[in-house]
Amino acid sequence: MLKSMETVIEVKNLSKVFYGKKVNGESKEIWALNDISFQVNKGEIFGLLGPNGAGKTTTIRCISGLLNPTAGAIYVKNENMKYKSSILRKSMGFLTENHGNYESLTVSDNLSFFGSFYELNNLNERIEGVLKELGLFQRKDMKAGKLSKGQKQRLAIARAILHNPEIIFFDEPTAGLDPVAAVNLRDLIKNLKRKDRTIFINTHNLEEAQKLCSRVAILDEGKIKRMGSPSDLSKELWELQEMVCTLKSNIIPQIEDVLKDIPMVSNYTIEDNRIHFYSTDVNESTPVIVKELVKHGADILEVKRKVHSLEDIYLKLMDNQEIEGS
Repeated sequence: MLKSMETVIEVKNLSKVFYGKKVNGESKEIWALNDISFQVNKGEIFGLLGPNGAGKTTTIRCISGLLNPTAGAIYVKNENMKYKSSILRKSMGFLTENHGNYESLTVSDNLSFFGSFYELNNLNERIEGVLKELGLFQRKDMKAGKLSKGQKQRLAIARAILHNPEIIFFDEPTAGLDPVAAVNLRDLIKNLKRKDRTIFINTHNLEEAQKLCSRVAILDEGKIKRMGSPSDLSKELWELQEMVCTLKSNIIPQIEDVLKDIPMVSNYTIEDNRIHFYSTDVNESTPVIVKELVKHGADILEVKRKVHSLEDIYLKLMDNQEIEGS
């Protein structure tokens, strides 16, 4: 029997309005979030994607109780944040876009200071444990200001997980990091997930989300455009699936004739020695197509499915939005 997913965060019809300068005596309404709903399951890495100003940080602040929603409801572990935010926040950890470390304090003193807010009985043991987990133990007596950017991010994560939270929020976690530090931080996030933590990531870095997230929601102008796994979103946005068949030599006319006669092939294109064929179900059609090609003399090197990246998905959504709005 399949184990059902346990929901740890549920957002229902959430809206957040800010009021700008008055125009003709009335305050201008800015809808940072406009009736969004989604769920985050226990133990998953969930990504909220979108451009700057889409409402990603506002969403985190509402979920964590730092901002009061204008409308809607937020439940964390089946409890309403409106009534139990102070208790529920203890089960959360946060890595903000700006790390927030006190640079004049040592690594260890930073954690001692922030750890004092959680009334931990074993604070010193926890500090030692997270510093070892994050590879900072040898730098525990170093001033935070002397750390590299990647190490500063690690210190901020150490602070976020010091009280062993069940849910961790990352807001643009690799922003400003060099490629090596970014890769190391992504590996660290994956390791945190293995301890059955739920991880919520805000990012406009689509490559990062592709590598980390099991599901994503794409947010733009305060509204969720699509939500699901990358493969599910791909199926929703592209009616036909694509396979690429590479041959040892250029395509001969009789091979093209074969493709025309296979009912499962909805469309195809040819580029030198590559055939791109499209069908509604490549799992069903590919064996039939390959068998027919080989039967008619095709010398196949490789058959590979075209997988749409999150970047492909995101750009298609934005293109569709521009067409609908024009």
